Amino acid sequence: MLKIIQHNLALSLLSGALLMVSYPFSGSITPLVFVAWIPLFVVALRLKQQARGLLNFLAYAYFTAFIFNVGSTWWIWNSTAGGALMAFICNSLLMAGALTIGFGVFKRLNPGLFLIGLGCTWITFEFVHFNWELSWPWLTMGNYFSIHPSWVQWYEYTGTLGGSFWVIAANILGVLLLLNRKSRQYAVAFISILCIPLLISLMVSKKVDITKYPTQSVVILQPNIDPYTEKFNIDPAQQVESMLTLIRPYLHNTLAIGPETAIQEAFIEKDFNQTRSYKLLDESLSSTNSSLLIGASTFQLFDQKHSAACKALPNGSFYESYNTALYMATKQQQFIHKSKLVLGVEKIPFSRWLPFLEQLSIDNGGTSGSLGVESEPKVFRNEDQAYAPIICYESIYGAFVAEQCNKGATLLCIITNDGWWGNTPGHRQHNQFASLRAIETRKFVVRSGNTGISSVWNTSGECLKQLGYDTKGVLTAKMPLIKGKTFYVRFGDYLGWVSVVVFLILVVIRFRIRKNV
Repeated sequence: MLKIIQHNLALSLLSGALLMVSYPFSGSITPLVFVAWIPLFVVALRLKQQARGLLNFLAYAYFTAFIFNVGSTWWIWNSTAGGALMAFICNSLLMAGALTIGFGVFKRLNPGLFLIGLGCTWITFEFVHFNWELSWPWLTMGNYFSIHPSWVQWYEYTGTLGGSFWVIAANILGVLLLLNRKSRQYAVAFISILCIPLLISLMVSKKVDITKYPTQSVVILQPNIDPYTEKFNIDPAQQVESMLTLIRPYLHNTLAIGPETAIQEAFIEKDFNQTRSYKLLDESLSSTNSSLLIGASTFQLFDQKHSAACKALPNGSFYESYNTALYMATKQQQFIHKSKLVLGVEKIPFSRWLPFLEQLSIDNGGTSGSLGVESEPKVFRNEDQAYAPIICYESIYGAFVAEQCNKGATLLCIITNDGWWGNTPGHRQHNQFASLRAIETRKFVVRSGNTGISSVWNTSGECLKQLGYDTKGVLTAKMPLIKGKTFYVRFGDYLGWVSVVVFLILVVIRFRIRKNV
């Protein structure tokens, strides 16, 4: 018995290690992800007939998930030790718990259907993980291919869940091949599942004819302000002037892009015109017929509490704080608030029902506690063009960005501050995810990072230019403003619903088998 436990632990460790070393910038040996789940699936097959198999599988699955989470996102610790521990412990539990649900529901099915059930459970979990209070989809299987965009040009039809299906299907066939080593059929199927998506990617890969689209001159700002020692300790107007010094030589009918929360002079939105930051920016923009898309910390006042993020003032009114994208052009300002918030720092899950949880918020500089959000994805409009402001964490959410494109976005603008994590894999992973948004939408992407990486991406997910980490400077480019909608933009994460349907069909099969036994 001890040897069996040790062997199962070794297999669980192997799965976690393979998932880690194949993840972008945690090893980046991407092909290993196609076999990374096999050891844990073998453990699941061993335990499915045991009386205490459910609890044992939960333990082994948690071991795998914990290694995967810590090994791939350890850099969160640089920002907040408490938040990192919560991310490692809770996200691992969610992953293991989802797989254990699948294990418990489908353990009476034959090995093939059992593995398909586990796979559908995982895809369903990823789909839910995009859309609920505890959302943290950084480790979605489809994100593995961000460093190989030429492999997944078909994301314009499937989004990242298509990549997750690819990974899980390959691993299921890998297990079946192990169980049936002499079967040529399974060998052919395993090789086919690896090769066919690559061939499809070659077939659908295309260069968009950018000559038929209007262009916009863009200057991307990277001020390189340390979020720990400078950002909240230097006069806000001085920071704005420093940023303007960098971009002024390039302002002439130009769209300037600045990073998340670059404007630190927190203000009530209706009074923005009264701030020092506005006066400095307006002078430079109006004289050059230029516009600006940049991050800011803003507030609004309300007579009544209208959301969990609203906080009371002594006079009986309420205020709500936002992580905001600000668009300034001639005689206009527009504000769009970040909607996909970082757990623990910008959002306390379930606080609308349990308000006392707000006391657990992590202060990472600036405003702490839950922030206000938009009711739906929005875009900035200027004449006949629309720009999608994608604030930091929102760039992980393909369906969110797709909805911005449904509303007319012709250019994707990511603004972020990854300086919290230091020079770790975190900012490199985050930067690379931009390639997937470009493929899914077939739009150009510009990315402004406070400390880097700032970058420009074409519609094939290729990085055209970038400014490295811990560097002050600017990038300039002429961006095609591309209209039109891909299949994925039109239909979003439909594969998530496909997985839910298959999951429910397998549940019906499972209980019919039980009824007939």
